[in-house]
Amino acid sequence: MPSSLRHRQRSAPPVLLAVVLLASLFACSALAPCAWAQAGAAADARRPAEVAQVLFGIISYVRWPVAHQEVRVCMLGTPRYGAAIVDTPASSLGPRIRVKIPAPASAASECDVAYLGSLPDGEREHLLAQIIGKPILSVAEPGTSCAVGTMFCLRLNEAQIGFDVNLDAIARSGLRVHPNALQIARRKGPPP
Repeated sequence: MPSSLRHRQRSAPPVLLAVVLLASLFACSALAPCAWAQAGAAADARRPAEVAQVLFGIISYVRWPVAHQEVRVCMLGTPRYGAAIVDTPASSLGPRIRVKIPAPASAASECDVAYLGSLPDGEREHLLAQIIGKPILSVAEPGTSCAVGTMFCLRLNEAQIGFDVNLDAIARSGLRVHPNALQIARRKGPPP
């Protein structure tokens, strides 16, 4: 048998090749969104622990006018990542951290750190009016309004968690923030 005939007998018909190619393209396109969704879900699952880590990192860079053996972190409003902050043990290198959920009216007397979750604007303004000028570190949760008196505002992008700093609010508080924290805030993450 001539080699050209043998070759034709072994090759698949063009229609069959087209069907296989289309089926494989369809399978890839159908699976790709699932992979992206799984990657997004994994990142979302890690976010609470990452937010807790950033919060505890910020706290480690802050010094109060009077040293504390224990830093009282108050969860105010409805924090999206609050459970992870309660569940994540802070570093053993710094002061011990105790997380509590006080009434917003008592935040000025019971808190060293005010972690602000979602709050109605009027309530947020009232709370900030109580703590502005006092040695209380205020940190706004990602996705919440970063009001004028908030010292640190956490922000999310796909790659990392960062934060913005309000130097005026820090200066009025009497807290000392290590310059490294301010340098970290200046470094913006990769664009989303």
